[in-house]
Amino acid sequence: MRQIIPFKEGSYLVESALLVTPNQRAVALAETVVEVFNDGLGTRQMQGKALVRNALVVELMEDEEHCDLLLDFGPGFRYRLHQPKVNAGKVFHPATRSTLRFAPDGPLEALNDAEFDRQTAALHWVELASSERA
Repeated sequence: MRQIIPFKEGSYLVESALLVTPNQRAVALAETVVEVFNDGLGTRQMQGKALVRNALVVELMEDEEHCDLLLDFGPGFRYRLHQPKVNAGKVFHPATRSTLRFAPDGPLEALNDAEFDRQTAALHWVELASSERA
């Protein structure tokens, strides 16, 4: 089976990570780290974690069943992770951030810098109503 993880084993800081829906709505993740490891069967696996405002994810997914994850490790290293496995904390106060964990459920799609910039330029950022921000 072909390796779907294009990185060597280790931990990688992500410059920017975005949850994106098919209708181009997005939420930014913070302090995103990706870990690549050997699963003991000779296959590289990847998982990641980030901080996110839970209320924004709830708003993002209100009308969607799935999302993709755009990962920017820097120029020349930009990827789209289609419908990753995502696990996030429960809904807390709207200003609360908690850990969101993710893992690929298929190969990463490499994006050249121009395509990544085109995709991110088309996004509509999810925001909370002012009464929910406090």
